[in-house]
This record gives sequence, structure tokens and C-alpha cells, in this order.
Amino acid sequence: MTTTIIGRLSQAFLLLIAMSIIGFVGIHSVGNPVFNIVNVETATPDDIRRATIALGLDQPLWQQYFLFLGNVVSGNFGTSYIYHLPAFRLVMSKLPATFELAAIAMLVAAPSGVLLGLLGGRRKDTVTDRAILNSSVFALSVPSFWLSMLLIMVGAVITGLFPSGGRGETVALLGVSWSFLTASGLAHLVLPALALAIPNIALIARLTRSGTVEVEAQDYTRFCQAKGLSPRRILFRHTLPNISVPIVTIIGMQFGGMLAFAVVVESIFNWPGIGKLLIDSIQLLDRPVVMATLTFVAVAFVGLNALVDIFYAVLDPRTRRSA
Repeated sequence: MTTTIIGRLSQAFLLLIAMSIIGFVGIHSVGNPVFNIVNVETATPDDIRRATIALGLDQPLWQQYFLFLGNVVSGNFGTSYIYHLPAFRLVMSKLPATFELAAIAMLVAAPSGVLLGLLGGRRKDTVTDRAILNSSVFALSVPSFWLSMLLIMVGAVITGLFPSGGRGETVALLGVSWSFLTASGLAHLVLPALALAIPNIALIARLTRSGTVEVEAQDYTRFCQAKGLSPRRILFRHTLPNISVPIVTIIGMQFGGMLAFAVVVESIFNWPGIGKLLIDSIQLLDRPVVMATLTFVAVAFVGLNALVDIFYAVLDPRTRRSA
């Protein structure tokens, strides 16, 4: 068990190092942030040189990278070039909005996808099953930006039921502002949450359906049927626990994806989360904020993978015995 933990920690460390190198080289190859900070029309070459030295951009790239690593070890990601705030604190200030949006979307996607998958699996090759499969293929094929605009067209423009963007009113709870505690905030949550939830409903439904079909063909399921157990009891006491491990895995990974890559949805709906901050920072070449955001994304993925592994042991006794 100790060897497994050490191996996974080593893999996580190497992943973080690789991410930092790729992100650092990538953001340093797309332009010079000095020209976004100084007034190019009035700045002299001397002003540009002094600004470059002040930001440490006059040093070789490898030296800048190792300086960045040294600062990260001490918890310092630098100061935003644009907002003049500590970069990591700025990222953390946007985290509640992204977490709230991802959590609401997953609370919709997980039970909906599981129930649809169970329904399709129990009614294999029926009209209901084919409708679920075809709908899931469509939902997975639609680009997120097109789905977001379609939801805005239907939900905001045509019907006028929901706002087209923004976060709405917020209420402070435990020192953090939340939208779901107000009617206005809930209304603003509906469309972006659906834009994130619909593809995940389809993915979870397909996975659950295939698992249900496989388990329903096993001998122990037929034995339960022969004993006279009700279909509902078989479904929720035997079938669902046996397919729960891959479902938990995909839910954990997709939730991490929502936290990390809700960039398109947040940008289209003007949702003030980490994804929108990342896009804005890339456009403004705000390197400290970009690196702080990418580091948070990598750590979130590693942490969620660890939680999924723990759930393995809880849900599947064979994993505990193997360990």
C-alpha cells in the first residue's frame, strides 16, 4: 500500500512539473506583457526597458522558470500585472463562482444520467432505450459554445425566462459570496449550469446503460430474479452497486473538468469564475495569473483522482482486499 501511495505521489509530482513547464513556455511565447502595461504611444524605449527589468523579463527563460518554481514553493505566484493583486489570491477569489456552477451542474447531471442509464439498460432495444441513446449521441456531439448559444436563444431571447449572462445577486455565507441563495442568483445559474450538465448527463447515461446491460446478463442477477426479488430491488440493491465504481470515476473526472475547463461556458455567459479569468489573463498576457490558474487546475485534478481512488476502496471490497 505504501509503495502504491509513493508511486502515485511521484506521478502527481511529475505531472505538476510537466504542466508548469508547458504552461510557462506557452504563455512566454505568445507576446510581451510589457506592451499591455505601459502606454505604447507615449512610452520611450527607456520606459519599456525599465518595465521589462522590473518584471524580471530581461532574464533568460530558464532562469525565470526556476525563479517561478522557487516562489511557488514559498506560496508566492507573483502579483498580477493588470489587477495589481497577488495572483493566487485573485484566483481563489474566483473559485466560489466556478465551484458553485460546477456543483449545481453535477447535481443535475449525476442523478439524471444514472436514472436515464438505468432506464435504458433495463429496457434494452426498446423505443425508450433508442431514444436515450440517440439523444445522448446528439448531446455529446454538440459543441459547448453552440449549446450555450442555443440555451441563450431559447431560455433568454425567445421565452425570456432566464437572464442571458452574469451572476445575479449574491449572499455572503461563511465569508464567501454565493448565488444559489438568492432568487436572482438561481435564475442566472440555470442556463450555464444546463450548458455544463447536458453533455455530462449524456456521458453518464451511456456509461450507466452499458454497465446495466452487462450486469443484467450475469448469473447472480438471474438468480435474484429466480428468487422472486422485485425488479426495483434488483436494480438498486444489486445492479447499481456493481456498476458504481466506473460511474463514480467518471463523475469525479467530469467534475474536475468542469472546475478546470468551464472556459467556454463562463465566457459566453459572462460568469465571473476561474475559466473566464484564465481567458482574460491570456488575452492580457497576465503571466502570474495564468500560471496560478494552471497550477490550481493541475492540483485540483490530482486531488480529485485521489478522492476517486478512496471511493474505489469504499465501494468495491475487492479493492481493499487487493490493497
